[in-house]
Amino acid sequence: MKRVIVVSLALIMVISAFALADGTGAFSAFKSGLGARALAMGGAFVAVVDDTTAVIWNPAGLAQLDDTRLSGMSTDLFGLGITHQFVGATTMFADLGIGLSWERASVASQVVDANGDLGDVFTWSEQAIIGTLAANVFDIGLAGANVKYYMADSGLGATADGFGFDLGLLVNLGEIFTFGVNAADLGGTKITWDSGTQDTVSALYTAGMAMRLVDDTLIFAADMDFDGTNLGDAHLGMEFKVIEELALRGGVVLTNDFQDYYFSVGAGISVAGLYVDAAYLLNEAIGNTLVLSAEFSLGDILGGGEEEKPLEEPPL
Repeated sequence: MKRVIVVSLALIMVISAFALADGTGAFSAFKSGLGARALAMGGAFVAVVDDTTAVIWNPAGLAQLDDTRLSGMSTDLFGLGITHQFVGATTMFADLGIGLSWERASVASQVVDANGDLGDVFTWSEQAIIGTLAANVFDIGLAGANVKYYMADSGLGATADGFGFDLGLLVNLGEIFTFGVNAADLGGTKITWDSGTQDTVSALYTAGMAMRLVDDTLIFAADMDFDGTNLGDAHLGMEFKVIEELALRGGVVLTNDFQDYYFSVGAGISVAGLYVDAAYLLNEAIGNTLVLSAEFSLGDILGGGEEEKPLEEPPL
């Protein structure tokens, strides 16, 4: 009997790309972040988090939103055929920010037998269903948490699943500065395959600061990732609203102990509660990535739709 083996250039590229993403282990594509607005700002978003993608960057941010929103994103990571998708919905109920989201990464590959003959095409996929809850904590700051159900499918009959948890905090430091921290997959998340073997979604901890000027017309942000006690990537970004309906963004990501870097640029438009954003990540080492995302506020239909609630200053 011929021994069937998988010789997949696509999967090799996936492994290489994932190894260069923030964090290591299973579901590493998810560590690249999502949302064209945040990614155009170099991923410096843990202290900004004022849209639906807060569920990924810092779940505490959902407590800033007063309306009901729907959002989605799709991209081909690094131009390597790695599809990364996101769909989310958030709302406010009884002073609690609530979110339900779905995230998926996948890549197509092909079986090759020992003679080099091509066999069936299959798709490796990883996805997560994410439930989010956020609240104002004694007017000191905002706190949020995620419960995530991970699912993986090799495309060749093997499946895996597991539960993970995130915790986030957002604190206003006066009228200009905001500080945020996020612990993604707190303590590491175990993913168990039906064969009994386990993979780990590594924990990723992020701290960041945002500075808002001229009534949020200009935002500067900086984040620092930590993989355990080790420094990870640094993220710097900015957003400038040319007019209320048009924003320009840029950022830089410092990787590999600050020895390497890549830039990001993007723009967004907003019309009647619809926000459409685009980002372009210029990573020559792995490949460039075009990200498109959209968000729609249902405030006029379902109530709310007021301006985002500002964080109250901590008492003196």
